[in-house]
Amino acid sequence: MTNLPDTRIAAILYTLRDYCQTESDLDKTLDRLCGIGYQAVQVSGCPLEAEVIRRQLDKHGVFCCGTHIGFDKLTGNLQPLIDYQRALGCDFAATGGPPEEWRGTAERVQATVDLFNRVAPELKAAGIRLAYHNHHFEFRKLEGLGGKTVLDYFYANTDPETVCGEIDTHWVVRGGTDPVGWIKRLAGRMPVIHFKDFTVMEDNTPAYCEIGMGNLDWPAIVAACEETGVRWYSIEQDNPFPGRDIFDSLKLSFDYLRSIGVH
Repeated sequence: MTNLPDTRIAAILYTLRDYCQTESDLDKTLDRLCGIGYQAVQVSGCPLEAEVIRRQLDKHGVFCCGTHIGFDKLTGNLQPLIDYQRALGCDFAATGGPPEEWRGTAERVQATVDLFNRVAPELKAAGIRLAYHNHHFEFRKLEGLGGKTVLDYFYANTDPETVCGEIDTHWVVRGGTDPVGWIKRLAGRMPVIHFKDFTVMEDNTPAYCEIGMGNLDWPAIVAACEETGVRWYSIEQDNPFPGRDIFDSLKLSFDYLRSIGVH
């Protein structure tokens, strides 16, 4: 089993999903990540069995700081999810937002809240922390939520002792609000955060870019994370920046964080 590394920086494998579809690919991908300096990953977008993933993580000495799971894993029998997490030696699972039938109205938002309040204590009893990962649609204000945005309502009505947050900095900005404010609001409730930058292209369209290459205030974000005890900074870049290899992008992000004192 890989020991807990003395670093806060991780890479979510969703960024490298095209390079994690087979065990051989995962082997090569982890080798390249280790060459950059990464010692931890968040497992996502990798369709392999947990035992296969774990074998490769242990081979490369890479720690699994978390997973991303499909929303459907929460709506039925939880034992397969518990078994998956245990096989990875991982105590943190986040879901990347509900499907359409679980959002868009106050009633559906309340159903999502109820689901998390029901399953999070069961997972906590099994040693697993459950978190919600936001996109930008949660910053809508829906009729019936008392003037709150969906994300405001979700965190105000889920149990902070069992339901964690996993703020995505890019999507917070796309939603028109402030990552620093959300980090501070979820103090003590967010073991993992998604670090993702944001820029605007020449045609005025938004784009994913490397950490430090966009418009987010990273020194302020890092300071807020340190102040509130966020353990893992999981770097995510949904798509490559035009003309750049995604592994080069992960190196740029890693090097930038190191340059501002993150270890």
